[in-house]
Parts: sequence; structure tokens; C-alpha cells
Amino acid sequence: MTDALRTPTHELRAGSDARATADLVFADRAQDGTRVRTCVVRRDVVGVRTCFRTRTGAAGVATVTPLAFPRGRYVVRWRVAGVVVARWRFVVD
Repeated sequence: MTDALRTPTHELRAGSDARATADLVFADRAQDGTRVRTCVVRRDVVGVRTCFRTRTGAAGVATVTPLAFPRGRYVVRWRVAGVVVARWRFVVD
């Protein structure tokens, strides 16, 4: 996960609309066309989860998904073939 400058971060500042925009970034360095399931779970509100599927491009090239997040605490998990291969926790203040 990166901020607007593509710097990895665990904390984002919400704008005047009470949301922060960030990029979810995933890359498979070994192969191209990897199917990835990404789930964003809000940790401070029960039952709030969004999942979606993507496919990587060329090996080593990042797949970037921009999203807007309201204030809260989150964890993102990336799964390949049902196995969690990466996770990132962050807060939107």
C-alpha cells in the first residue's frame, strides 16, 4: 500500500471528504498472469469487507489498484491459490 507519492505507509491522512486515497500494490516477481484475490477488511467495524480479483501483468511489474478509504483501521490480504501471500495493516486518520 502506498500514499499519493507511492511511498509505503501504515498511516494515511483523510482529506476534507473524510477519506484517503491509496494504491494497493501487488507484484509477482516470478511469473506473469498470476490470479490474485485481494480482501480489504475494516478492523474497527464488524462485517465490513471488500474483496476483488485481479491478474498480474508481466513478471515483476506491479498491479496497482487505487481505492478511497474512510477513516478507520484496515488490513489488506492478498491471496494466490487460496494462500495468503502478503498482508498490510494501516490506519486512516
